Formats: sequence, C-alpha cells, structure tokens
Amino acid sequence: MALTDIQIDEEAIQSLATGHEVQADLKDRMGRVAELARQTAPVDTGAYRASIHVNPDHDTDGSVHVDTGVQYAIYIEYGTRQTDRTGRLIHPARHTLGNALDAAGGDH
Repeated sequence: MALTDIQIDEEAIQSLATGHEVQADLKDRMGRVAELARQTAPVDTGAYRASIHVNPDHDTDGSVHVDTGVQYAIYIEYGTRQTDRTGRLIHPARHTLGNALDAAGGDH
C-alpha cells in the first residue's frame, strides 16, 4: 500500500476567509442581520435600534460582526433578573441580535 503525504497550506486557507469575495458576502449577510435586528428591536428612545450596525472592519480571522453602540445592549439581549412586586421580569431577554442572526440563516 502506497502512503500519500498531504500538506495543508494554512496561509492559503486563512486567506480565503479574508479575501475580497468572501468578505463582501459576509458583509452582505451581516447587513441583512443588522436590518432584521433594527426591524425587531424594542424601542424606548430609539437609541438602541439606531445604534445597530455592521462593524466595517473584519477581525484578523475574517469574521464580520453586527454591533451596537449602546452600553446597555447586553441587558436588552439577555435581560435582567430585576422583577416587579408580582415577581414578573421588568426587563426580559429580547434576543434581538440572536434572533436576527437565526432568521437570516446565520450561526452564533
């Protein structure tokens, strides 16, 4: 039986994720995620909804992120344990970004 020597070019594989075509596709997909998140975001002042955007710079691994510019976004996404006198959550989890990613066919 003959043995085959396979060598993997890690740099070539990495360059696929950061290449122009893949980055354009990722930014387009994340644009759809951001739009869905804005459409479904809870609105009090509108600051949270207005702050949802695609981060224009990709990470060194090629990943593209949808971000928000408000410090309290984590509480909207995951809620808090704060309850009223009846025990009902005052700030329930909304999962705005996670649901938008799921609806757009992404993976988180």
